[in-house]
Amino acid sequence: MSLFHPDSRMRILWDIVIFVCILYASVESPLRIVLSYEQGFAVNGLYILVDFLYFGDILFYIFSPEFVKGKRVYIRRENILRYLKTWFFFDFIAAFPFELAAQKILGMDLSYHPYLFLFFGITRIVKVVRVPAILHRLNLAFKPAPGVLRLVLLGFWISVVAHWCAVGWLYMDELDSAKTGWDEYVKALYWSVMTLATVGYGDVLPVTTNQRIYVILVMMLGAAVYATVIGNIASILGNLDLVRAAQLKRMSQVDSYLKARNLPYFIRRKIRDYYMYIMERGLGENEKELLSDLPLSLQREVKIHLHRELLEKVPFLKGAEAALVTTLVFSLKHHIFLPGDILFRKGDIGDNLYILTEGSVEILSKNDSEVIAVLSEGKFFGELALVTEERRSATVRSVGISELYTLSKEDFFNVLNLYPGFRDAMQASLKTLGIQIRSKKSSKGSSK
Repeated sequence: MSLFHPDSRMRILWDIVIFVCILYASVESPLRIVLSYEQGFAVNGLYILVDFLYFGDILFYIFSPEFVKGKRVYIRRENILRYLKTWFFFDFIAAFPFELAAQKILGMDLSYHPYLFLFFGITRIVKVVRVPAILHRLNLAFKPAPGVLRLVLLGFWISVVAHWCAVGWLYMDELDSAKTGWDEYVKALYWSVMTLATVGYGDVLPVTTNQRIYVILVMMLGAAVYATVIGNIASILGNLDLVRAAQLKRMSQVDSYLKARNLPYFIRRKIRDYYMYIMERGLGENEKELLSDLPLSLQREVKIHLHRELLEKVPFLKGAEAALVTTLVFSLKHHIFLPGDILFRKGDIGDNLYILTEGSVEILSKNDSEVIAVLSEGKFFGELALVTEERRSATVRSVGISELYTLSKEDFFNVLNLYPGFRDAMQASLKTLGIQIRSKKSSKGSSK
């Protein structure tokens, strides 16, 4: 995988580093304008490092592939031109060391040019326009729970805006450098948070006309921020687990219906256990409906990845054509059985192959009173029902909650008719197997 590929570890690590740089620059760049703290070697070194990383991000973006007509294209002229017309301006402004150039090359003393110093100080925060795109790529890489990306982005903007408003208050306060320190910043940040949250205790008051104008603007911003925060948090909390919310609602509706019909408590309890299990396992969505919007090729790829190994464990499917097994995958049906559920009873007409994927089942005999075997996940049973007319020779019961996939005889032969060569070979081998089974049964009968 290419170093610049969006899914490469290097690209993911790079996005994390750039996000940290943007966060640092968004906090420190405005802060150094109003606070009289010593900007020594470490602080200036970090500034230079951020500039280098920002320039590196420009190169990273130029050499990163672009998704064009279903393919990732590297270093295309159109790709570079599109970047130069869109994000390059913001990236270049954020990366160029204006302060260093003004002081070292032009020999300017920025203390005599306060507005120029202000402009140079805030150029690095222009990079914040790239934060949503960076977080989107990280969201695709780490795949957190739904809504986490929006929550992180919301937290980022709330923190940064509150910080900027606090810095703006200090700047409007027109305090001299001797009085502008960390205590004043904490006081300004306290005022900023109270104002943006529309609380406003009134213990920090504007004095000058400029401050009053600034407070009016921040209060208007606070009203917008408050509405945005409340709306987004409600939406995020509501979307964190839509499937779970839907299942809880359905469980409540079914429980109310059954209670109104005076059904026994143990039945209602089993239904509640079923819903709790599918919520815990994340099985609230029907697989067919969930994948229905995907192209058929992608649906096939997903189903093969999930289920092909299940079918390859069946003895008479070993050596089958890959296309046959792939077609059978689409005929598998998913089922969940609760503790004590009977999958089938001895003497039933067999019409399904069962493949156990979660939990365990018991095989019973002698009037269902004796457990002769316990099958765990990965096992299959009932396969002869697909190719013979034999009735079930034992009862099978679910021990706990178990998940199984079934393949019906009808679906099996519909697919098998598409592959006559394999069908004839399989029927010949199974004919011998069937005779062996009957001879074993007859020998048991004679011994009795």
